[in-house]
Amino acid sequence: MNTATQLRKTQMPEGQPLHLHDLVTYQEGMVTSRSLIKHAGGTLTLFAFDVGQGLTEHTAAFDALVQIMEGKAEIHFG
Repeated sequence: MNTATQLRKTQMPEGQPLHLHDLVTYQEGMVTSRSLIKHAGGTLTLFAFDVGQGLTEHTAAFDALVQIMEGKAEIHFG
């Protein structure tokens, strides 16, 4: 199976609503994540952060979208 075929298989089902809150759970002292879309044009990953947790500084090949569904966040862009 080539990479393009593998990436297409990780897309969300079309035409079906997703309840994002049900797709990833908080875990004490951790960051949990779930990939929702992954293909050559970019990825969409859902995260749940426990209090005081965060991502390490990094760069990405694609633009970022942040939507906070619950709580507060401090975000730094360089």
